[in-house]
Amino acid sequence: MPYRFPAIYFEATRLCNLQCPMCMSSSNDAQSVRVSRQRQLNFEEIRDRVLIPAKRLGVLAIGWSGGEFLLRADAFDLFRLTVDLGYQCKLCSNGELLTRERLQAIKDATGGRVTIALGLNSLDEANAWSRDATPDRTLEVIDLCEELKIDRHIIITIGKHNTDAFERTVKYLVDRRISYNRSPLVPRGSGCDYFKEQAFDREDLKNRFHPALRRHVNGYVSYTPFFLSPELHEQVSGGVRNGTVPHNPPIGCWVGTWLTLNAEGDVSVCPVLLDVLSAGNVREKPLDQLVTESDLFRKVLDRGQLKGRCGRCRYQYTCGGCRAMAYFHTGDVMEEDPTCFFDPVDRHTVSEYEEETNRLFKKYLMIARYVGLYQRPPRSAADRESGAHAVEGANG
Repeated sequence: MPYRFPAIYFEATRLCNLQCPMCMSSSNDAQSVRVSRQRQLNFEEIRDRVLIPAKRLGVLAIGWSGGEFLLRADAFDLFRLTVDLGYQCKLCSNGELLTRERLQAIKDATGGRVTIALGLNSLDEANAWSRDATPDRTLEVIDLCEELKIDRHIIITIGKHNTDAFERTVKYLVDRRISYNRSPLVPRGSGCDYFKEQAFDREDLKNRFHPALRRHVNGYVSYTPFFLSPELHEQVSGGVRNGTVPHNPPIGCWVGTWLTLNAEGDVSVCPVLLDVLSAGNVREKPLDQLVTESDLFRKVLDRGQLKGRCGRCRYQYTCGGCRAMAYFHTGDVMEEDPTCFFDPVDRHTVSEYEEETNRLFKKYLMIARYVGLYQRPPRSAADRESGAHAVEGANG
């Protein structure tokens, strides 16, 4: 069966107008940016080696990021190409260049098929050291998007720097019906300087981050641990998988759901594993061929090979553990996730949070269906017959 990936995350430039201290794409390092700009994929390479081949992998959405993607001279040409090829468009931006006029121009270029994603680590100015962009500026762009009827999304990089502020930040977003996802601080780029001191541990995850994540469907994009009953996902998805990674909708760790690329054309399995773990470069092979022939993708798409606690867990497939945390803490992308606080004896051990996760997952299906990540599977003949009998019984 061919692989299928709903989304691409593409850091298409390292050039940036900010100097965030823990920038994981090294956009705050002048030498790295200079070298990258000499090797950066051009418009034709992106079109021919990435976006056109991506159609053969079932990709639905392209997320443009950086650096600051808007600093590419061809940014609006790439927006137009994205929608011309039938993709949904997402812009991951620091927000500094997003005036009302530029937001309107982006909406016009994409025919409205765009989501603006912004980084917001905290509403608290005390955490301003982690980003050059101020919370007030980010919130101003959020309000402009609402005014212009542009979809909004927030990315929260989590670590010890925002354990105290995380729940308040999430509440702010939930109250305004804004979707969000957590992204772990990792030792990539300038994140290397902060990982030892600021990386979250299993106690932080258990007591500070996970309670807020599991309570709200707005943040169901790629978080772990995810205590969804495998039987429930099988039932609602119709058994749709990418390798062994559950899809329709994707849940838990999104390794196996998205494809990620850096500015130079290297492909990885997760945004925070770019520059660290590569499946190859699209200049060598077009994206679809590279992914299909990749040993790295073959490995991560087989969650039956997960090790340690992840390998004996009831949620081995519906969660998968954070593959990035496994890699950065152990050096093995298939090892157990050491930040997970669940300690199963075997795959019969049920989490105390499974019932809560199942209940909210059913609500999340409506959101997933709206954004194109879920389709109700066709009913089998047995299901239709069962339904007919139920109707007859009700009428009798």
